[in-house]
Amino acid sequence: MNDHDNRSNPVPPNLRKTSRRRVTEEGTPRKNVSRRELLRLAAQGAAVPAAYFVFGGLGAGAHAAVMPSTESPKRLRSGAASGVASRPGRIVRDFSDPYLELVRLLHEAAEIEHSLMIQYLYCAFSVKPTYQGVVGSGSPNTNDLLGVCIQEMQHLGKVNQLLVALGAAPTLIREDFPYEPEIYPFRFNLEPMSRASLAKYAWTEAPIGATDMRNAKTPADRAFCIELERALGAGARPNYVGSLYDAVIATLEELIATRDKSLPDLKPWVSALHQIKQDGELGHFEFFKRAFMGTHQGFGGRADVWTRPLSDPLYPAQQVPTNPTAYAGHEQQFQDPNTRAQAWLGNLHYWIMLTLLHQGYSNGSQKHVALARAHMMGPLWSLARKLSGAGAGMPFDPLSLGYSPCVSAEANARFLVRMLGEADKLEKQLGARLPSDYPSGCCGETLTTLTRLDSIVKMSRAPAHPWDDGLG
Repeated sequence: MNDHDNRSNPVPPNLRKTSRRRVTEEGTPRKNVSRRELLRLAAQGAAVPAAYFVFGGLGAGAHAAVMPSTESPKRLRSGAASGVASRPGRIVRDFSDPYLELVRLLHEAAEIEHSLMIQYLYCAFSVKPTYQGVVGSGSPNTNDLLGVCIQEMQHLGKVNQLLVALGAAPTLIREDFPYEPEIYPFRFNLEPMSRASLAKYAWTEAPIGATDMRNAKTPADRAFCIELERALGAGARPNYVGSLYDAVIATLEELIATRDKSLPDLKPWVSALHQIKQDGELGHFEFFKRAFMGTHQGFGGRADVWTRPLSDPLYPAQQVPTNPTAYAGHEQQFQDPNTRAQAWLGNLHYWIMLTLLHQGYSNGSQKHVALARAHMMGPLWSLARKLSGAGAGMPFDPLSLGYSPCVSAEANARFLVRMLGEADKLEKQLGARLPSDYPSGCCGETLTTLTRLDSIVKMSRAPAHPWDDGLG
């Protein structure tokens, strides 16, 4: 099989970093800042001191030009007895105008929700069939992994709907993996379920104080804090998701207080954002806490699941690779041609889903959102299960073009048509090598629906498919 040429093979993931995180722990300058990071921040027009310090007293309407905190950094004692730090991080403010700041924060929130959703999906598909109770069936809830994934997708939708209500464009871009937000002492990866990965997810979703030994009220809570610190290491820094939504809510309330008559009624969004925060800090956190401690009912009462060797059939997860990719020329690319082709088809459905979501959010079309959900729950999930079962994993590669790459709605619709045609061609090329539950013809069905929804959508004659060689 021949690799893509440069036209059909965008820049590999390791060259497409888009990190813009500028949040640190309480007034502490970030250590060992690389020259590359400083140059990147300078290129973005950020004041370097403001990018590496967190400030107290940055009230409504305050400007970003502030001095770093003089508060002495607090140090954790080593050992489990110290407990893991859990004071809230403060979000560095970029704009004095609450509208500008809110749009910026919502873009950050959308990226975080998207990244979490993909990590949780990858984790879910790695779980062995014996523990299907941990995975669930895909209905939105806070008691199984796929349920949490669906809620993350709903949160992503809510954030984008608020962006559109503000007159801003929706965003469906996300960070590449590995992803290292500056507020965390660990990297985020696409990785199989393990005690280490569950520790990260529990920390990410935790409410303020829930990871602090000093707040533990029961022996079970104390045991959790001890085990979490052992998994993450001492000196872990504050929860980010909750801190981010606190900033979003505060900025939204500030914008509402301006009584700007050019904006719609934004008051109902305050409770919606509080609900997103509550979903994470209560339901999602408790789920990951139980999974991390091995007490989730889906483990069938096997209290020793995380002490078993990886080779044990009752160890919870299959050993899929970390951060795989279907992009050619990357060190993590799939080497087997058929595996890579199936992963590329999965990518196409992932990108179709995101393009449909972008159109749905932009136009307020629930039918486009429903079509996106159908691609996620149908072909994407079918391919992800097969790839994980084969020890490969679904890569969820980001598309460098973005999900609204054209200058008009009509052109974006035609772009989507071509993407559907690309997936349909590869589906036919793979034929019997597709999973037995793969919904063949799904791209044609989506196109038929889109044609009914929008008369401007017309099928374009697509060029020869790049996978035509090497799959025979």
